[in-house]
Amino acid sequence: MTPDTSRHDAYCAFMRRHRSTVWRVCWRFARRGRGNRDDRKARAEDLAQEVWIVLWLKFDQLDLSASEARQRRWLEKLTETVILDLHRRQEPEPDPLSDELADTLAIPGLDLSDTLFDLLALLPPDEQQLMQLRFEGYDAQEIADRLAATSGLTLSRDAVYQRISRIIKKLRQYGR
Repeated sequence: MTPDTSRHDAYCAFMRRHRSTVWRVCWRFARRGRGNRDDRKARAEDLAQEVWIVLWLKFDQLDLSASEARQRRWLEKLTETVILDLHRRQEPEPDPLSDELADTLAIPGLDLSDTLFDLLALLPPDEQQLMQLRFEGYDAQEIADRLAATSGLTLSRDAVYQRISRIIKKLRQYGR
């Protein structure tokens, strides 16, 4: 089997023509990061390397007969997509329930040692179970999975968020 030299040559030529485009987009993202200039430069180089790898994998999708400007826009979009995908994989997804629970626990004038458990006892059993799982540290998807397994209650992740939000509002009302 012989390597596809025409694809390789076309890729290398494209890469030489557009390396400044990839670098510019990667540097724009990396310069907003933490660390000194050398750290940010190294980050931009890592990002650019990832872009070139993805470009090699998706090179067949590029229309080489298109104008240079159109090819550059396609490459800029690809570069931004690669960078955003890498960024999303590195940053943990924020848990909106944590902030809401922290706000709930900060009800003025409440002694949390017993009062919270007293308030939870006022809830129906299914809401108590849901809040207990949340206090044990389960995220919304894990809560949905556990409820489906134990009580047959099928909820989506978003439905769990919504129910917990409603329960928190209810607890605030009870606490006043």
